Amino acid sequence: MRITGLANVTTGHLTGAELAAIDALFDGPGDPRRPIDYHGIPVVAHPCGFLAHTCMVLDDDKPDEVSAALWEVLSTAERQGCDCVLFDRDEPE
Repeated sequence: MRITGLANVTTGHLTGAELAAIDALFDGPGDPRRPIDYHGIPVVAHPCGFLAHTCMVLDDDKPDEVSAALWEVLSTAERQGCDCVLFDRDEPE
C-alpha cells in the first residue's frame, strides 16, 4: 500500500474559460470515472468539480494551453507530496 496526499482547493483558482474547458471534457461519451487528458494532465470528474493528477508538473514544461494558475496549483501540490488535487466548487476561497 502506498499512502499519498490530496490537495483540496477551490475551483476559484482557475479562470472561467479553463474551468469550462475541463468541465466540457466530461460531457462527451465514455465513463467519467476514467481519466481524461487535459493537455497532458489526467483529470477525473468529481461530483463537486474534478481531480487532477500532478504527475507531469515536475518533469515537463507547462503546455501553452494550460493556465499559469492551474500549473502553479499542481506544482505546489506535487512539491508538498500530493499526487492529486481536488478542484472543488464547494471549497471556500
